[in-house]
Amino acid sequence: MSVEETGSLKLFEGKQQEITRQELVERVSEHVNRILRRNLYELKLDERQTFRLLRQKEELRRYLKEAGTGNLQVKEYLISFIQEFLLNGMKMDEEMIKHTFFFSEKGSRQAAVRFDILLFLYKEQYGSGAMEKLIEEHGLLSGTENVITEEQIEHVYGVCGRKLKFIEQIELLSRKIYAYYKGLGAIDELRDMKIDGVSGGVSGKEGTYHSAWIFYHGRSVWLPFLDFEREEEMERISRNLCRYHQPGEISRKKGYLVHEMADHARVVVARPDFAENWMFFIRKLDNIPEVSLQQLVTGGHAEIPVELLKWLMKGCQVTAVTGMQGCGKTTLLTAMVGEIPEEYTIRVLELAFELHLRERYQNRNIVTFRETAGMLEHGGIGGQEALEVQKKTDGAVSIIGEVVSAKVASWMIESGQTGSLFTIFTHHAKSTRSLLLSLRNSLLKEGSFQSERIALEQVTEVVRFDVHLHMNREGQRYIERISEIVPDTESPEGYRIVELVRFDGERYVKLHTISETTRAEMVKWMTKEEKEAFFNVDLRAFCMSFFCLYLSGMTAKNGFGKRRSHRRRNSNIICRSYRSLTENRKILMRQWQKWRRHIRSHFQQNIPMHVSMVQCARSSGRMAIYWQRDIPYFREI
Repeated sequence: MSVEETGSLKLFEGKQQEITRQELVERVSEHVNRILRRNLYELKLDERQTFRLLRQKEELRRYLKEAGTGNLQVKEYLISFIQEFLLNGMKMDEEMIKHTFFFSEKGSRQAAVRFDILLFLYKEQYGSGAMEKLIEEHGLLSGTENVITEEQIEHVYGVCGRKLKFIEQIELLSRKIYAYYKGLGAIDELRDMKIDGVSGGVSGKEGTYHSAWIFYHGRSVWLPFLDFEREEEMERISRNLCRYHQPGEISRKKGYLVHEMADHARVVVARPDFAENWMFFIRKLDNIPEVSLQQLVTGGHAEIPVELLKWLMKGCQVTAVTGMQGCGKTTLLTAMVGEIPEEYTIRVLELAFELHLRERYQNRNIVTFRETAGMLEHGGIGGQEALEVQKKTDGAVSIIGEVVSAKVASWMIESGQTGSLFTIFTHHAKSTRSLLLSLRNSLLKEGSFQSERIALEQVTEVVRFDVHLHMNREGQRYIERISEIVPDTESPEGYRIVELVRFDGERYVKLHTISETTRAEMVKWMTKEEKEAFFNVDLRAFCMSFFCLYLSGMTAKNGFGKRRSHRRRNSNIICRSYRSLTENRKILMRQWQKWRRHIRSHFQQNIPMHVSMVQCARSSGRMAIYWQRDIPYFREI
């Protein structure tokens, strides 16, 4: 009888006691150590067999080092290894598995165990989308609560839970043993799901460890039935999370570490004395959907912000994507990159690799740099040095992953002034004014400027547009507004903020057009076809408003409506209000032909066919047409 079988029988004796998790983990650990310490040459096998076993031994040692780092291939290999040991080494059968910690009478009644069974069943059918399907199918987060309770899990288990087959029990037990042997404990399977992130050690009083949270569709959700049990387990998980590529030791002297995992998830780990206890934050960046702007931006008249964002990229404008954490800044920025002309090379500077644009745009010339600030004392590369190197790599467009500090803000301003055609970056500002003041203060803090006025002038000359995102309490994400920052020496602040587009709760509304100076700047970077399309965007709006104004005059003559007009003093602006009507189609068609001839003679080109008379005739509300330096544009009044 083998050593494994003897130990198995001892463990199985009596059957009155539950086989604990710790006992099973120790058995697996002993089995692994026995394999790694074994001298294969003492077995006196032939050369081919010895070489095969040596290779398996090295493979096992390598996979053990990579366990818990987010490499799913490594995880599945070790789970299969544990499963084989349970079946062949311990000779576990249907009777024995009933006495394990997971499937015993006591253990199977726990909410955490039933949650694991539900997640296992859903994973068999939906893969990494299991958690999302479980939440949506049963409405676990249908309200504004930020918690999934034990009662909800018990209810769902009563609806769709079932008794597992023996082979399913072995697989699930193997996964739980792995989680507490080399994995991430209570959140090991959750980390692999298609959710925004997972965190632990962030709630509860001292000595309690029911502190597992997930970040789901921008909402932080507490799972109180998951328990880390003790501080040593929190420390083990936290250390596992920051082992990928060995970034360095997290010590009391440096009590935090920002790193990434094998699947590019961002990890932040903190420990005492820097934090009150061991804690970790995992942000799943592989969950960013590969969608275009048209698919990403939804809501009424979504084509308005989508079209504007496209022209900002084609017109090479420095653009900030702002908003709170979890509102979708990185997702939107990634989609905007798809609208940058393909001939432009892209250079990315980040504190930690997060965007991973080359995986999505594999046929584009994209290079990402990051600072190795954690190793500066050992000759690491700082962000300023990385920016200097970036300027020498033939980059046309610069992307700053996230402006989170004063030094990164100074990099962004420098990047926007020299070294690239334009820059895109993300920021956590709450408003456009807050963005400008934050960047100004960053320049002052870094010592680049002494005067607040001059520092602010530098910022407003570089940053031209702010795309602000918002997320409500239900988790809905949308573009709240798109604003243009216009330098204005006559303004007391030295600039004007003009809202171009705003979301009113149901639909997007176009409020103003891009300023004349910025439009002239954008046109320089466009092809002939793009210039015509860009011109037709404003021409279409002008045609719509002009026809409605013309129609108001025509209908007044025919007794259908009343026309009012006035001139603003000391300006070359004419405003007319109208009330659109749909009566007398023959008259409308006749005036439509006159109107087309008038516009054609004014712009010396044909009117685009997509401007239809019916569209104009069915318009409602009030419009005004403005003339500034012979350039028309419109707005609602």
